[in-house]
Amino acid sequence: MRTSTGAFATACALGAALLLAGCVSGRPGGGADGGTTAGALVLQPATDPGPDPFTDSTAVPAPAPDPAAPAPATSGGTVRVAAGPRTLSGATPGLYGGTERTGSCDIGRQIGHLTRDPAAHRAFARVAGVTPRAVPDYVRALTPVVLRADTRVTGHGHRAGRVIGYQAVLQAGSAVLVDDRGVPRVRCACGNPLRPPLAARGTAGTRGAPWPGYRPGEAIVVTPAPHPVSGFTIIDLAARTWIERRRGHDVRHDRALPPPVWTPRPPAPSAAAPVPPGESRTGADPAGDTAPPPSYVPEPPPAEPVPQEPGEPEPEEAGEAGDPDEIGPEAVPDGPDLPDGAGLIPGEPADDSIFGSPTDVFGN
Repeated sequence: MRTSTGAFATACALGAALLLAGCVSGRPGGGADGGTTAGALVLQPATDPGPDPFTDSTAVPAPAPDPAAPAPATSGGTVRVAAGPRTLSGATPGLYGGTERTGSCDIGRQIGHLTRDPAAHRAFARVAGVTPRAVPDYVRALTPVVLRADTRVTGHGHRAGRVIGYQAVLQAGSAVLVDDRGVPRVRCACGNPLRPPLAARGTAGTRGAPWPGYRPGEAIVVTPAPHPVSGFTIIDLAARTWIERRRGHDVRHDRALPPPVWTPRPPAPSAAAPVPPGESRTGADPAGDTAPPPSYVPEPPPAEPVPQEPGEPEPEEAGEAGDPDEIGPEAVPDGPDLPDGAGLIPGEPADDSIFGSPTDVFGN
């Protein structure tokens, strides 16, 4: 009886453990079946499907920039790049590019590839955090854009019915689909679902050959915009102009925008004599004599918000990839860099930064 009772208790404990493991791995939005590692970064060139693609590529080739197109009006100058991964809000003007009224990803083909492969369909839904039935609506609610800077993400491959998560850097020029907070959610070259990257611990190695211009310390991390974005301000990579793209798959409503208007940064206070104890400098900031960053003023006012499409999932918590308050500068350079991985993101504005003098960044 002791042996039978012990065996029965062991079997119950094992069954409970397996049930718990199954619940955790099958949780919507739980990520990879085998866990998501924070090891080596997988370098993924813009058009390379990479390891274990979910689907065939649905990326639409980007047209070459028109050499006769005038450079957009800028308020640019010297571009400074901060060391380490920069965090930028998904609503940052100029963070993404595209072509006016041409999507960077064939949404219809992407949905068709997923629905024709039941295993990939279910796996995609699990990572996205939606039901399999909601996948078509989920994908249609995403917005097709092109990365303008090398970008850190958590990628997911699909192999033998399992989802394999890994840390990756997507090359500037990669076609992606972003959610209503501007966070990349699908890579069009392979159909792989994307999630925000895990926090780096120490110096991570890399897998794959780096592309020309790749600089490990300059890859960015996109954080969710504080509020849903009704329209993204992006760069037309062919015409080199500013355009607004409404949220969602329908790019027929793209419209041209004038260049952003920047509020100049107040001049830094000049060095002054030490303030005697008990006295205060007139107009001094109690937190220090630091000027606020320039603010972005869109012109004309943004279009009216588009109602949220049915089936669109609730946005991710901002804590996935960092605090949304820790965003970078209010915009990236007005001039789009070629998709060679060397797209530059300005650091904190300074007197000699891009917000200073009317300099053509395309001439740099």
